[in-house]
Amino acid sequence: MNEGEILERSRLVSLAQAMLDGKLSFFEGAVQVLAIKNRMGRIAGGDPDFDAFVAIQSETDHLPLQAQWSLWAPEALARLEPEFKRTEEWARAFAPQACRKLIARFSSL
Repeated sequence: MNEGEILERSRLVSLAQAMLDGKLSFFEGAVQVLAIKNRMGRIAGGDPDFDAFVAIQSETDHLPLQAQWSLWAPEALARLEPEFKRTEEWARAFAPQACRKLIARFSSL
């Protein structure tokens, strides 16, 4: 394992823990988890430990990430607020287990 992969594994574990701790939404975290997965190289498509995050991103790809909010009208964001909340409630049913799996898998070097 090279230094870059070790760093990405550490980032992945930190993201998963932040989601479990409620410091990062599952919606925002899913995008970041999948970006790290793509940079790791040795992770095949269809990896079951990442399926929850693929599902979250697939179901929410029409919603703006917080980094994009400045490009949206405040009224539009206000109308989307209930959907953001429903998304988090829906993801909370399965994403914590996925976070724990990633932590268990990638925290050991």
